[in-house]
Amino acid sequence: MDELQTALAQLRNPNPDIQEAGLDKIGNLQPDNAFEIILPFLSDSNPEIRSTAACNLGEIDDSRSIAYLIDLAKNDPEEKVRSEALSALDNFRTPEILICLINEVHRVKKSRRPRQIVAQQLQHYDDESSVDALSLLLLEDEDVYVRIFAADSLWKLNRSRLLNVWQKALDDENTYVIEVANKAIRNLKNSEELLEAG
Repeated sequence: MDELQTALAQLRNPNPDIQEAGLDKIGNLQPDNAFEIILPFLSDSNPEIRSTAACNLGEIDDSRSIAYLIDLAKNDPEEKVRSEALSALDNFRTPEILICLINEVHRVKKSRRPRQIVAQQLQHYDDESSVDALSLLLLEDEDVYVRIFAADSLWKLNRSRLLNVWQKALDDENTYVIEVANKAIRNLKNSEELLEAG
């Protein structure tokens, strides 16, 4: 039996761990019909299987996955599944994903991981709405491990209008956030000096 047949057999197995192994195999093999094979598992009753399906849907590089991953990120009742769907979206870049990421920033907070994933991914969108969302996470999120990710991403999108944001971030309790804020402020001041000199 070849690897694909083995994977398909694993997906028919009632044991969830074996099904997850089958999903991972499909994600690795990436047969032409990988999208159609994985899709039904997004609505499985087992959150572990839904998570694994979401992860592998991100791996197969099929743009049809985007709408399903966004739906999962928005609506799945399990934070683990939502996190996996958000993480899988990192393999794509679309305006719809940006909207999904920004909506996540404003969502009622339940756990750290989705906000960390969003803070990390927003750096890929050089857009004012990304900058605003990251500024909000940097200055207002109570979780330091989210603020660290927000600081790193905002630094990559650094622009003159952020001077005030970075100055407020100097009051953060975390030394790493303060370090990034100082670096960003220096960068902006150097840019201004270069412009004035030019």
